[in-house]
Amino acid sequence: MESNTPNEGAAMSAQRHRRRYTGHWRTIAFASVLLGGLLGILLFIFRNSIVPAVEVDTVQVVLLTIGTADESTVAVRDELLFQASGWLEPDPWVVKVPTLTDGIVESVFVTEGQSVTNGQLLARLDQRDAILELKEGEASVAAAQARLTDTQDRWQRIKALPDRDASPSERVSAESAFLEKSALLASAQSMRDAALLALERTEIRSPQSGVVMRRYVDPGSKRGRALDDPNSAVIVSLFDPLRLQVRVDVPIAEAGRLSVGQPTRISTAMLPGSSFTGRVSRIVGEADLQRNTLQAKVAVQNPDPKMRPDVLCRVEFRGFPDQAAGAEGSRAGSRHTLWIPEEAVADPSNPSQGIWIADPLTSRLSRRDVELGSARHNGYRRVLKGLRANEIVVIPGENDLKPGVLVTAREREESP
Repeated sequence: MESNTPNEGAAMSAQRHRRRYTGHWRTIAFASVLLGGLLGILLFIFRNSIVPAVEVDTVQVVLLTIGTADESTVAVRDELLFQASGWLEPDPWVVKVPTLTDGIVESVFVTEGQSVTNGQLLARLDQRDAILELKEGEASVAAAQARLTDTQDRWQRIKALPDRDASPSERVSAESAFLEKSALLASAQSMRDAALLALERTEIRSPQSGVVMRRYVDPGSKRGRALDDPNSAVIVSLFDPLRLQVRVDVPIAEAGRLSVGQPTRISTAMLPGSSFTGRVSRIVGEADLQRNTLQAKVAVQNPDPKMRPDVLCRVEFRGFPDQAAGAEGSRAGSRHTLWIPEEAVADPSNPSQGIWIADPLTSRLSRRDVELGSARHNGYRRVLKGLRANEIVVIPGENDLKPGVLVTAREREESP
């Protein structure tokens, strides 16, 4: 048997070493490519969080009433007065569907976002105890009915006998037994009806048509009406997608222009390019002292089925079309005009120029062409065209601003 020489053994050892070395680097290269791809995906997904927002100084466009201006002004009629942010919510409130009996949830038949109809079965509690109680109640009614039948027959026979054939005590005894058994039957029937009602209440049905806003239970959940949790008996909450309103926090400076029935226009980042008409349905009775706002409810007149509660909206409050003449006359020639701080104007000598706007819904910048008037008031410049009340204007600074850039706004409190 021929053995390998020392040189051949060394060659084979070197070859095995090269194979292990090559395989090792192939593994490293594959892992590097995989890790690089994963990092690229994460960078793309979280690019808005990784890239810091640009911090900018901002001010709001102010709507004022300052006498008769020296330039063409906008009448009150059907024009934008001011705007504010708000959140969608059910109109007039969320409908919480509770269980009216305590128990353990056996089955749940709906999920969040599902449409339901009036009377539809939403959930069922464990029915075994209720079924047994109903059977006992029915048996008690049957027994009480049989006893009543016997005493009733005896009472009818004695009542029909002549006085000489039945003593007064026999008549009183028979009548008392009949009345007693009648009362027992009525009591048994009440208990039977209560057991039947308890069994019916183990099936929780929708009190109206709508959409499931939130589900509070899973199979096995305990529901009770006397627990500390205010939602301890609630199965689901519902809202009507055809009846939505916007909860709007109106700055106190603009609250005086609010009126019930006032027309509005509603927009949301959830449905870009769409707007919805609405009207102020009510104004709450107390202002928010800390936020310096007054809350108003704006009924959405043509809601989209995709709309959901707590979606952020922007509401434009407009003037009444039929109040133009009266409003102008009552103010003796005064007009509603728009103003921005002069420091927000890049070139004060140019009446037509671009202004940076920060979108309150997305916190991103856009460029807007505006037309400025020559009027000035306490460091503010008159705006003739291109801006709306309460829009957020960026004050030019050293930052390199571009359309679509994410910004963090430092709002100033000053006003003219």
